[in-house]
Amino acid sequence: MTAPAMSSFPLYQQIARKLRASIEAGTLPAGAKMPSVRTLGKDHGVSILTALQALRLLEQEHLVEARPKSGFYVAPQRDTLPAEARPIELAPLEDQAQTHLSIVGTPCRVRLDLANGEAALYPVAKLGILMRQLIYRDPTLLGNHVRGTGHPPLKQQIVRRAFDYGCELSPQELVITHGCIESLALALRAVTRPGDGVAVESPTYFVILQMLRSLGLRAVEISASERGMDLAQLKLALKAGQLRAVISIANINNPTGITLSPEDKSRLVALAERYDVALIEDDIYGDTHFDPVRPRPLRALSDKVILCSSFSKTLAPGIRVGWVAGGRWSSAIASMKYSSTMGTAIYPQAAIAEFLRTGGYDAHLRKLRHTLHKQMTRMRDAIIRHFPAGTVASNPSGGYVLWIRLPAGSLSSRRLFEQARREGIGIAPGYLFAAGGQFDDCIRLNAGFGWNKDVEHAIQTLAGMLGKPWPIRCPAEDW
Repeated sequence: MTAPAMSSFPLYQQIARKLRASIEAGTLPAGAKMPSVRTLGKDHGVSILTALQALRLLEQEHLVEARPKSGFYVAPQRDTLPAEARPIELAPLEDQAQTHLSIVGTPCRVRLDLANGEAALYPVAKLGILMRQLIYRDPTLLGNHVRGTGHPPLKQQIVRRAFDYGCELSPQELVITHGCIESLALALRAVTRPGDGVAVESPTYFVILQMLRSLGLRAVEISASERGMDLAQLKLALKAGQLRAVISIANINNPTGITLSPEDKSRLVALAERYDVALIEDDIYGDTHFDPVRPRPLRALSDKVILCSSFSKTLAPGIRVGWVAGGRWSSAIASMKYSSTMGTAIYPQAAIAEFLRTGGYDAHLRKLRHTLHKQMTRMRDAIIRHFPAGTVASNPSGGYVLWIRLPAGSLSSRRLFEQARREGIGIAPGYLFAAGGQFDDCIRLNAGFGWNKDVEHAIQTLAGMLGKPWPIRCPAEDW
């Protein structure tokens, strides 16, 4: 795949890329002093702030380190993993976490806690008409026994669409599942055994952590920055022989909304192949991108990637039809599917296949992405206006959710979650998105349920709970 032009990246990332290349090539060896921010600014024709952003990004990647009153220096090569990136046994959830998990997603007055949208976003009426027509023409869609790995016409449509974003899939490797969660679980069961280590981004979708816990797997949490997973940290874990698999949400991560750059996608795939570990990709949000062109999955770079996805985030949350392209593990995945849930209902598969075949899906996606982007922008703007100074808001590349880091001294996400619920406001507390609960100063908010007075007032109410009355306008930083 051709990498995008450098101009498609922010200026500070362009500068960081050049400096990173010099560090990795040894031109800037360990211990070498980095150019000052003034020198970088002058050499690249940018402000001192932009130059500092580039150095800070390299610092987050552990490639450089800041020394007080001296500047930035190339960091020594790490040969041991930081404590947070070591394999950990996922202990049973504490009582409060169990309670909070059971509450997230239950009905409330203002829905800011889920990762999907209101029914009006989806073509449910058209799907209903298709279903009625299909069942009238072919009652066996309901009457026959469910068997096999999926409805062949739906598999054909998935293969056709995947080709458009760079993936060459075969119908034989596809297994249709009960949503993306079953796809991920089947993939994990196919490539791991209890006790194996599995790398995940940190923060990551809390259901993935619960899945690892239920399968008896150990989590290796790899730090994520505004750029995505820390690939240097991942490499150390791979070199230590601690991993059997890596799970990545490379496109529109949940909860951060980050999409890995094409360069980092290539590096991630290369690392997995070099150390012979299974790379499992959750691409459920790929079709909800805000950019002009859909981001390519990791699978577009290698047929060794297990690709998982679903129509739950694009067609209808309640339809629960997902799929997994298992590559060389497809036979094992198909066998496990049969022995667990046997098959996925054909009736909704047939309706989705017909919707895709007639071209309705592409028109729907254009409208969905436009609406989500508009709603996300309005919610993010409201957070910037109303939340206290020091709030850090993500800038998602697609999807439904915003990741918010609360300012120092604010309520913990646990307490904010409980207070918000008493006001009828649903949020997702950040501590659930890591095994160690280290994101208790973060929350995830959902922009998928439209923008109206109730949502705006909910944002203002949350701001008030954080210690600032909502009419005060304080700028939030970009993440």
